[in-house]
Amino acid sequence: MTDADVTTVGLSEEADDLLDQLKEQEIFSEKLDGYRFAISFAAASGVMPMDIGKRKTLFNVGSLDPGQLIRGAIEALYAEEVSSSSVYRVAERLADWGVRELHARATSGQLDFVEILKSAEDADAQ
Repeated sequence: MTDADVTTVGLSEEADDLLDQLKEQEIFSEKLDGYRFAISFAAASGVMPMDIGKRKTLFNVGSLDPGQLIRGAIEALYAEEVSSSSVYRVAERLADWGVRELHARATSGQLDFVEILKSAEDADAQ
């Protein structure tokens, strides 16, 4: 599948429900903001989750990544995965993992954005 074939992105139904909860808890003002942050969080965590299987379509790629910054980051960080899939399918996998992890932290009272950003900064410095 090429990126030209991918026009929309989504999440598993479970992760979509979790993202709805994060929005309802006002952790993110919009689901799109949470989706983008989840991608970044997963990438900064260095994970490469498995395929999510059946997905619920949420966003148009043009709305998600109008400046193609997400695309560029994923191509740079996940070149091997992109070669056998597509940038935005990798983005979905990262978003799904990120939403689940962010929700788990929020549920346990351990969601600290300052800590997350510092961890990403520390990882970048290494």
